[in-house]
Amino acid sequence: MNMIRAFNRTVDYLEKSLSQEPDEKEIARLSGYSFAMFSRLFSILTEMTLSEYLRRRKLTEAAIRLRETDDKIIDIALDYGYESPDSFGLAFKKFHGCSPSSVRKGERFNIVSRVQLSLSITGGSEMNISIQKKAAFTVAGIGAKSVSSAECAGIWEKLYRTVDEADLKALGNGQCYGMCYDVEQCNSINYLACYHVENGNEASAEKLGLQVVAIPEAEYAVVELVGAVPQSIHKGWKYVTEVFFPESGYKHSGKPDFEVYSETDIHNEQYKMELWIPVAKD
Repeated sequence: MNMIRAFNRTVDYLEKSLSQEPDEKEIARLSGYSFAMFSRLFSILTEMTLSEYLRRRKLTEAAIRLRETDDKIIDIALDYGYESPDSFGLAFKKFHGCSPSSVRKGERFNIVSRVQLSLSITGGSEMNISIQKKAAFTVAGIGAKSVSSAECAGIWEKLYRTVDEADLKALGNGQCYGMCYDVEQCNSINYLACYHVENGNEASAEKLGLQVVAIPEAEYAVVELVGAVPQSIHKGWKYVTEVFFPESGYKHSGKPDFEVYSETDIHNEQYKMELWIPVAKD
């Protein structure tokens, strides 16, 4: 329940700050997450980035002001972060399908309502989730910073061009992971396509050209997924953020999280894998 209150408090703050740049420290204070992590969870819940949501809300409120007040268009444009009537008019027309002056004269306009997080009463045990403490382990692979989820497949392709899959498996127990870590940008992630390794020196940049990362012991929410990738991963994250976190009182700890793959066909509708999401009590 604390997460629901914190999320809605943060959205309340953002709604009151539409006419100015949001204060990232205040968002962190209200939400309990870093600005980047809050933005990531927000996009999972709403299926749009925080920046896109704020842009749509600003253009919604701008249209309402045009209809209900006599404020000058230039004043409204400046209030919502646009430097000129031209840039405001272009963004406004793209979103609403008509010009600001047309809305003032009575033309229809679009509305994006503010989001409100509430506890799903249908969540229950829809997904199998357990809390597990995992011992420290080491991974090695190839990564990229500030990428979108759609770019992750290309990182895996680069890994397999660099080192043969059989050689990657031979470095450890054969388990492969997609690791998301050190999220700093609100609209992107840092991603490492990697394998478990027993000896990091054998996989080092000098020998195989891989990035080696030691993962400390941590407690995880282990989410069992069934379905084709990436749809099952998106569904799992949405369930965890929308249902599990609010119901359980856990939150993402900010440590690396993992997509834990099995060896069968990832495009099969019966494909099974896990998410390991590091957690701490809210």
